[in-house]
Amino acid sequence: MKIVTEHVHDASVCVVKVLGDIDMVTTPDVQLAVESAVNRGCVNVVLDLARVTYADSTALGLIVWMDRLLEPKGGRLILAGADRNVARILELSGLIGAAHTVSSASSAAEALVGLGPVEQAGPALWVREFSYPAMPESLAEGRTRVCEAIEPLGMAESALFDVRVAIGEALSNAIRHGSSETGADTVSVSVSAFDDRVVVEVRDQGVGFDGSAVPDQDPYAASGRGVMFMRALMDRVDFAPLAGGGTAVTLVKHR
Repeated sequence: MKIVTEHVHDASVCVVKVLGDIDMVTTPDVQLAVESAVNRGCVNVVLDLARVTYADSTALGLIVWMDRLLEPKGGRLILAGADRNVARILELSGLIGAAHTVSSASSAAEALVGLGPVEQAGPALWVREFSYPAMPESLAEGRTRVCEAIEPLGMAESALFDVRVAIGEALSNAIRHGSSETGADTVSVSVSAFDDRVVVEVRDQGVGFDGSAVPDQDPYAASGRGVMFMRALMDRVDFAPLAGGGTAVTLVKHR
């Protein structure tokens, strides 16, 4: 087995490329490579599995170990490029989505798009802004207005549905976690269209929600998966505190 580690964008992002089998013999070597990268400042790890043709239960233990290593640092682990057989093993584990830091991508290149700096591809084609009372009754209208704004851009129906779900989760969190219970706060939304992407920002006025809540490990839990859905359905999701209080959640979907 061969392991190649590359830092991309800056020291906080790295790709760990594994060539060969992942089993009880080789897993310690992968752990050593990841730990070394993290010690050098990497907190967002892309584990490139494109050249891995075998993975067993020790690979799942490796993912759990990486999740526990990165979660306290606010980092992410993206499992990239797994072939059909390896992907099936990963899916059987139930870790993708259930573990807060873990997600998947079809390739390392795709994973890096969501981790790198947002490219400035010229000014926005247009910007739409609107706001709502921070009340559950506003959710449906908020989802609808965002989708109506971007529908003329010609994005695929599946992409529009992804945006609808992700924006719904962002609005729900802004109302439930980022606003007072009196309903007096306002949730603001801006939608910006670029040649290569759509950017939606949701801002609340409450105590703030930083997106770090860990989903409930109970598969039958009634809540706790909103951030997981946002990260899975959009190409990039960022949380930032606002100077006057509250949080801005920025969601990016490539066209």
